[in-house]
Amino acid sequence: MKIYCIGNSHVNIFRGIDTVFGDDNIDLFTTHHIGPTVAYNFYENHYPKVLEYLSCANIDKQNDYVMLIVGEVDCRWHLPKQAEVQNKNIEELIEECIDRFFRCYLDLVNIGYKVIVWGVHTSTTDGHNDDLSCPVYGNCEYRNKISLYWNDYLQKMSENNNLKILSIIKYLLDDNNLTKMEYFLDYCHLKSSMVIPFVYNELDKIIHK
Repeated sequence: MKIYCIGNSHVNIFRGIDTVFGDDNIDLFTTHHIGPTVAYNFYENHYPKVLEYLSCANIDKQNDYVMLIVGEVDCRWHLPKQAEVQNKNIEELIEECIDRFFRCYLDLVNIGYKVIVWGVHTSTTDGHNDDLSCPVYGNCEYRNKISLYWNDYLQKMSENNNLKILSIIKYLLDDNNLTKMEYFLDYCHLKSSMVIPFVYNELDKIIHK
């Protein structure tokens, strides 16, 4: 069994090395970075790249899984910003975003791939930052509430469609709903060496369900 992790720079989690970019060092995971992506328009703008990559990869559809790594920047920047700009309920925006993105998983299953749905991780404790090289919207607690609701709704969608879902967010929160930054490589990327044990823990719970 292999798990093909395709998405933005957060695929680094599955490489086993504490750098944003580099080679794969864990046999279970094969990563493929397709550039900066957000979940909201992933189906339209990036899903064709996923299909192109999968068509060339040596995937065993009976035993291997596909996992799309996207959503962190939606929760850290785009969704909280749009909630304020559009004066809309944040839960409504999260559900709309996931509904749009989830079409990718449904299509992958429809064409014969096995999938694992990946949940987002926590957000930096850094405060608001409009620098688009490292944008952060609002405060950490609010962003983590967004990430938690994201994962809850993603789990609901996954269960409704009999799909496996993997999330490590609970390991990254303290008792005050703030992020444990010791697990972070920088302001948004996780240290692979520190969080891979959490990934294995959660995989063990779902892979044979």
